[in-house]
Amino acid sequence: MTGAVFFTWIFGVMLVSARLSVLFIAAPVFGSVPVPARAKIILIVGLAAGLASTVNVPSMSGFSPEWLISAMLSELLVGAAMAAALFAGFGAFHFGGRLLDFQSGYGIASLVDLATRNNAPLIGSLLTMLAVLMFFLVDGHLAMLKVLQLSFTAFPIGAGITSLDIGLLIAYFGSCFVFGFAIVAPVVLCLFLVDMGMAFMSRTMPQMNVFVMSLGLKVLVGWVVLAIAVPFSAGLVRSVFESIFNVWNKVLG
Repeated sequence: MTGAVFFTWIFGVMLVSARLSVLFIAAPVFGSVPVPARAKIILIVGLAAGLASTVNVPSMSGFSPEWLISAMLSELLVGAAMAAALFAGFGAFHFGGRLLDFQSGYGIASLVDLATRNNAPLIGSLLTMLAVLMFFLVDGHLAMLKVLQLSFTAFPIGAGITSLDIGLLIAYFGSCFVFGFAIVAPVVLCLFLVDMGMAFMSRTMPQMNVFVMSLGLKVLVGWVVLAIAVPFSAGLVRSVFESIFNVWNKVLG
């Protein structure tokens, strides 16, 4: 390997790492995992070294500081677009869980994530962790790496991002609210019926402390209906994952 070829490969690894880094750091599938930063860097650089030999990198004669900065920014934006689609897809589960937190009374409490030292909603965190588990069980991470490799065909290194369709990505964020509500719709409906029943009781028996009584009842009904509804939501969860890859295909197409 001559010096020019070696330095071309080094620049290729650096630019591929820029696209990978945003996806592996900002995406909830990998960003929320308490992995040391050194291990993440080794993983990103290792994958970039494997992908750099399969992508077209301009020769050393075309390199300049201005081109290198522009190419680095382009790679970061492409990786950010892919990470945003993945973040929005998993945001549907977080939104659905957060909706149940408020409706069942868990909105006044939160969990403390010891890894990130941040507060997290109870049911929202549970649904997000289940979504991450299912994503790996269906080999979603392997499909993601395949899409990532194909993205270098749609957006070669140094080619710019003029054809990147951000409008589709923005529209996808709106559809994730629909997915999030659909995941927890049976539980939301049952809790709404409980609220209606409690409101009727408060009018007919005003001497009862309906507020205190409804808290325990809503928690019980919420968990029971959620346990019943989760096994039947596999098709909907699959639709959420498929929508992520469809958006990648359209945005990167």
